Amino acid sequence: MKLDRNFFTTLFFCLFYLTSGFAIDFKKSDIKIIGNKSISKETILNFTDSKKDTVNTEELNSFQKKLFETNFFSKIDIKISGNNVTVYLSENPLIEYVLISGLEKRDDLKKVIEKSLTLKENNIFSETLLNNDTKSIYRFLSSIGYLQSNVEYTVNKIPNEKVNIFLNIKPNQQFFVKNIFFIGDKKLSTSTLKSAISTSQDSWFTIFSNSAVPSVDRINDDISLLKKLYLSKGYYDVQISNGSIDVIDKKHANVTFVINAGSKYVFEKSLINNKTISLKDNDLSFLADKAKSVENKDYNPSEITRLLKVFNDYFIRNNITANIDYALKKLPLNKISITYEINEVDEIRFVANITIKGNDITEEKVIRNNLFFSEGDRFSPPNLEKSIDSLKALGFFNNIKIETLDSKSSGNVSLIVSVEEKATGEISAGAGYGTAGTVISFNIKEKNFLGKGVISDISMQLGTQKVLGVVSLSDPDFSDTGNSLKGAFFASQYTYDNAGYDNKVVGSNLSTTYRIFKDVNLEAGFSTDYDTIEAQSGASNLIKSREGNYLTTKFFYNVLNDKRNRKFQPTSGYTAGFGQGLATLVSEIPYLTNTVFGSFYKEFSEDFVGTIKYKAKSINAFNSKDVKLSDRIFLSDSELRSFTFRGVGPKVSNEYIGGNYSYSTNFSTTVPNGLPDKWGTKSNIFFDVANVWGKDFSEGVDSNKIRSSAGVGFEWVSPLGPISFTYAEPITKDSTDSIEKFNFKLGGIF
Repeated sequence: MKLDRNFFTTLFFCLFYLTSGFAIDFKKSDIKIIGNKSISKETILNFTDSKKDTVNTEELNSFQKKLFETNFFSKIDIKISGNNVTVYLSENPLIEYVLISGLEKRDDLKKVIEKSLTLKENNIFSETLLNNDTKSIYRFLSSIGYLQSNVEYTVNKIPNEKVNIFLNIKPNQQFFVKNIFFIGDKKLSTSTLKSAISTSQDSWFTIFSNSAVPSVDRINDDISLLKKLYLSKGYYDVQISNGSIDVIDKKHANVTFVINAGSKYVFEKSLINNKTISLKDNDLSFLADKAKSVENKDYNPSEITRLLKVFNDYFIRNNITANIDYALKKLPLNKISITYEINEVDEIRFVANITIKGNDITEEKVIRNNLFFSEGDRFSPPNLEKSIDSLKALGFFNNIKIETLDSKSSGNVSLIVSVEEKATGEISAGAGYGTAGTVISFNIKEKNFLGKGVISDISMQLGTQKVLGVVSLSDPDFSDTGNSLKGAFFASQYTYDNAGYDNKVVGSNLSTTYRIFKDVNLEAGFSTDYDTIEAQSGASNLIKSREGNYLTTKFFYNVLNDKRNRKFQPTSGYTAGFGQGLATLVSEIPYLTNTVFGSFYKEFSEDFVGTIKYKAKSINAFNSKDVKLSDRIFLSDSELRSFTFRGVGPKVSNEYIGGNYSYSTNFSTTVPNGLPDKWGTKSNIFFDVANVWGKDFSEGVDSNKIRSSAGVGFEWVSPLGPISFTYAEPITKDSTDSIEKFNFKLGGIF
C-alpha cells in the first residue's frame, strides 16, 4: 500500500503540473507536518530543494524522495488541498539496545561486527538499515573463510516508540583453500600464476596469514592481479571469466580461475598526431624518438604509462601548453599500434592552494617536502601519482589520497592531501645460528621520530665472535634541502680466532647523501674511532708488536649511479660506483682507501635472472707505516664462497692478517627449485672469482693466485626466521687457504 500511495501521489503531481502548465508555489511556513515526534519541523523542511521561503509542486516530489532516503520515516504522505500542503509522517522507532549472541567464544569477531554495525543504541531503526547490516555481516564472515555462516534477527517493539534488536550469528566452520586451479588457455605456468595472486593454498606456514582463507573479495582482487600480469606479458585480449569457490569437504574449498589468454601482441610503429602550433620540429623529434623505444616489444600498458609521464614532463620543462592522449588499434599478425594525440590546452592551470589533512603526528613540512608540486606551480596530473608514490615510500601512512578541486572563477586547482597515519615504531628481537656461530639481536626503531620524518635506531648484537651496539639518527630531508644527514655512535668487540687478536672499537660517524644528477648520488662524511688491539695467547710476534690503542679520523665519499629497475630483487639495469677514504689529521696511522664496485642484472626468463657483481679495493698507509691490523682488507662470505670467512690472503704463522688489495667478481642466476612460489624460497647457482693480497711487512706468506669456486644457494623466509645455506666447491685455491664448503644460517629478526 505504501508503494501504491507514493505512486499515486507522484502521478497526481505530474498530472497537475502538466495540465496547469505551471508550478504552484506554497509558503513553507504554511506547510503542516503531522506525525513528527522526535524530529522538528525545521529539520524536516531543510530537505526541500529550494532555499527560498516557498516550495512548488515539482520540488515537493523531490522533498518526499529525500525524506525517504533518510530512513527516519516508515511512511510519508503529502496531500494538497487548494493552497494548503499537509505532510503525514510515521517515524521509525529508536533503538534501545542491540544484543549479539552466538559469538560467545569469538570475542575478536564480535568486536569487529559491533564496530561495523550502523544500527546502534539510540539510533533510528529501519528495515533497510537492518538488511544492510545483515548483508555486511555475511560479507565479513565470508571474507575470512566462514562460507556457510548464518545470521538471524528479531526485532521486538517496546513502549515509548522503541525497539530492541537481537542478532544471532552462527559463523559455523571456517574453510581453507585446498587447491588453486587455473584452467583454460592459460599460456603461463601455474607457479607464475600462483605467485601473482594473494590467495594461497592451505599449509602449515600459512598460519601466520589469512591468505589461505577463501574470500570472494580476495578472489575478485586476484582476477584483477591476473589480468594485470597477462597484460604485462603482452596478452592484450586476455579474459578471466570466473573465479569460483567450491566447498569440497567440511574444512576445505577449491578456488578455480577460468582463463583465456589469447595471443601475445607486440607494439607496432607509433604515430604522433600533432594538433598544436606550439610544438616545434625538435619537440616532435624528441617525442618520436621516445615513442620508438617500445616498438617491437611485447605489449605492456605500463610502457604506455611510462611514456606519457615522459611526454608530460617534457611539456612542463619546456613550457608547452599541450596535453597528450593515446589510442590503441589491433593490427594483423598480433600487432598493436599506438597513436598519440597532442592537443592545445586553452589555459594553463596552476596549483592555488594545498591543504594537508590527517597528519596528527607527522609535521606538515615532511609531507610537503615529498610532494612534486607547490603553491604556484603549474598543475600536472602525473605529479599527483609521483607524490603519492613518494609519500608511500616514507612508510608513515596506511592510506594516502590527493583530491583536486577546480576553481571555476580562476581556472586554477586546489589540492587536498589526506593521509591516514600508522604506527611507525618497531621493537624486534632475534636469534640466529650458523657456521659462523650464534647471534642474538635486539632492535628499537622509530621511523618518524617526533613527527619530523627522522629515523632513530638503537640496536645490539651479541654473538660468539662479536658484540655490537649502535645508536643512530637519520634525517632523509635535512633542513628541507632534499639531502639526507645521518649520524651514529657505536661500540664493538670482535674476536678473531684465526687472526690471533681481539679488537675493541668505540666511534662515531656523520655523513650526508645528495643527488648530483638523475640516478647519481654522492655520499660524503667523516668518522672517528678509538681502536684497541689485544693479542691472544699464543699469537705471533708480529701480532704482539701491533698491540695498542689507535685513534683514527677518516674523511670519505662514495658516488653511485643506480640504474636498476627496482631496489629490491632487480631484474634489469646496473649499478656503478667508486669511493675513497682518507685518514689524516689526528690519525696515528694515516692511509688512503680506494673502492670500485658495481652490478649488472638481466632477466632471461621468469625463472632465470642473471647477476654480475664486481668490487675492487685498496688500502695503503703513508710514511712507510703498516696498515692497522683491524683496517686491513678481507673478502666477505658473499664475495668468495667455499672459503672460510677471513681465511684467504696473507698469512703469518697460523694467522690471517688481511691484505692491501682485493678484487672479486660474482656470477649468479636464479633457478627454479620445484617448491611452491608462496613458500617464498629462492635458489641460485653461482661462480665466484676473487683474491686478496699485499702486505706491508717482510714476515709471512702472500699469494697472487686467483681463487675461484662454484656452487648452489638456497634462501627461505620461514615462520622461524630466514634460513639460508650455500654449498660450494673450490676450483682454484692456495695451499694456505682455509676451506668451508658449507655455510648455514638460521634465524634473524622476528
